[in-house]
Amino acid sequence: MRDMSESAESPCEAEGTPSTRAAAGLRPPAGLVRADGARVDWSHWFLTDEDDVGESCEHGETSRLLLSCLEMLARERGWAKRMIGGNQFFAWRADEPLVRVSPDLYVLEDPPARPWPTMWQTWLPGHPPPLVAVEIVSRDWRKDYEDAPAKYWQLGCAELVVFDPEAALGVAGAAERVPLQVYRRDTDGVYVRAECGAGPVSCLGIGAFLVSVRAGQSVRLRVARDANGLDLVPSVAEALDSAAARAAAAEARVRDLEARLRGDPDA
Repeated sequence: MRDMSESAESPCEAEGTPSTRAAAGLRPPAGLVRADGARVDWSHWFLTDEDDVGESCEHGETSRLLLSCLEMLARERGWAKRMIGGNQFFAWRADEPLVRVSPDLYVLEDPPARPWPTMWQTWLPGHPPPLVAVEIVSRDWRKDYEDAPAKYWQLGCAELVVFDPEAALGVAGAAERVPLQVYRRDTDGVYVRAECGAGPVSCLGIGAFLVSVRAGQSVRLRVARDANGLDLVPSVAEALDSAAARAAAAEARVRDLEARLRGDPDA
């Protein structure tokens, strides 16, 4: 279990450009950054617009399905003061605006009125950190395993879910890779890996569970109402298909009843 339990103080500002900082041997950021005289080279965590592009088809499909399921859950629960989004930047250091993350999915509590910003900057009023963030592991899996928890802890995110599709399919290779991990901030501000394994895992921020579900040769992350991961929240498309099927069945029953009332021998 990963435990970032020491106090989190602001680091001393490193002077110079990223290249001069690296040349000076300054240490990279980590989950804990102390103001102990050691300067931090934040360029290790810079995320440019160009860096945050090019997701795979599978990655995109997984994100869109989960987003749709969360939107349906929001309708069920009547979430009036929550926003569900994805792939927007969250920055938390005014002095280093490229130190930021771009979660695949996130849930915000009490978002500001529209229009919403193109980038959330948590030092500004009305720019809260996510209540929940979801990261879908990419080919650079160590980044999602090692850097993501530290970044989201510093961002102030209450709960981070890391989903590894290759681990869920059993093709990840590395023994330390697991399908699902959940990091939470406890009452002391400590960010700990609270859950880890095949799932389902609980997600306190949405009051539901997350479960990996096979879809042919792929796997998707779904929202479930129960701890066993069986009562799945449908996507918007699935809900529409289900409603259409129920309507068609009801019409068929009405036609059958009308035929019986007419004395149709074929009814």
